[in-house]
Amino acid sequence: MDKAVIFGVYEFVSFHACKTLLNKGVEVVGIHIDDIENNFFLEEKRLEIGRNANYSEQTLAELENYREEADVKTAFILSVYDLYVLNKEAILRKEKVIESIFHFLERNQNNIELILLLPIQMLGTNREIELTDFLNKVGSRVKNSPMFYLPAIYGPWQPKAFLFQQAIISKFQKQELRMANREWTNDVLYVEDAVASIFEILETRNYGDFPKSYLLKSGKKSYWTRCAAFLHIEEALVKSNTCEPLKVDNEIVEVSVNVTSIEDSITKQIEHVNRLFPTGL
Repeated sequence: MDKAVIFGVYEFVSFHACKTLLNKGVEVVGIHIDDIENNFFLEEKRLEIGRNANYSEQTLAELENYREEADVKTAFILSVYDLYVLNKEAILRKEKVIESIFHFLERNQNNIELILLLPIQMLGTNREIELTDFLNKVGSRVKNSPMFYLPAIYGPWQPKAFLFQQAIISKFQKQELRMANREWTNDVLYVEDAVASIFEILETRNYGDFPKSYLLKSGKKSYWTRCAAFLHIEEALVKSNTCEPLKVDNEIVEVSVNVTSIEDSITKQIEHVNRLFPTGL
């Protein structure tokens, strides 16, 4: 890809996707969504990527009227995962959001590829009908729309709704650990590993014959539980959340990601929290 437009750029996985692409020298346009990105560390995130000359930011209103140059291969990255795990997917049902995304895709459909990052729960039997309907409609407006299903994701900038981040913060602030209903516990990936795998697939695939759906996994038994044990999270709390069976059809390619060691990856997350703590977690 020559360029990427990232919806909700300051959300967790989206933000890491932006950083990875900038490091690769790709031009990135970040779409800032006021409704979902009102957090304490917005300015810190802006500073982290804003120094890069290849980065620019636009509002949702500006996206609707955005037209890409005809010869620029552009990816529109939409992380439904970030919205779903925080119970924010209702943003995708707002009329102004739907119109902005649809108009942008229709206006640029000849040189835009839609990349969808989805929660693994979308493969479950209880998937949300409204969210599935949105994905079908948005996918119909472009020629290519590869989908990447993600298990639980951890690492720097992980939201406090996740148990790993809560456990790390509790070392500094006394708080009760609570597992969110949407936290997946059957598998987990370090965010930098997951994002690197996504872009490796996109860069190396065969356009003439490539699948549209991928399921990323660690390939390691009880990996989420092993990570939780490293953080000394009580087993009883882990068992309080159950995960429904998945339906993985033959059209979905399962990809085992090259994983950073538990010690190294979680240490990076802990060090990141240490740096942010003085600013008011």
